[in-house]
Amino acid sequence: MSIMSAFRQDDSSAMYKRFAYLVATYVDQPEVAVTPVAQIPLENIFRLLEMYRYDAFKDENRSGVLASRSFSGKSMPRQSKAWHINIQQALTQSLNNVFGNVPSNQAIDELENVLRGLANDQPVSKQQQTHAKDFFNNFHQALA
Repeated sequence: MSIMSAFRQDDSSAMYKRFAYLVATYVDQPEVAVTPVAQIPLENIFRLLEMYRYDAFKDENRSGVLASRSFSGKSMPRQSKAWHINIQQALTQSLNNVFGNVPSNQAIDELENVLRGLANDQPVSKQQQTHAKDFFNNFHQALA
């Protein structure tokens, strides 16, 4: 019996699609956003926005004991497409659709302020809520 998983190892797009959906619902239900379970999508989306801001997407080529190796000692084949390409394109598209000509750093600051407000049960303006909800719904759809 094999112990290798038959599922794709990298399903980052599906994970962020789910997180975007959840965060969009938290904007309408901020009382849910303060629960411990809600902190996971909020924190991960926050980290994703920071990676996008600084273009800090990088695939790690591990070596030594951390490297993925088969039993024969040869390296396992890597995925041909970097995990972040679809996510990065969806973020760019969503920022352009929702914020238009606003500089991406300013838009990300606004989104991060909403995420902080949700996580810490602090009020945010209606305009920020609307932008955040529109952005996360757009991001969710762009990852289809």
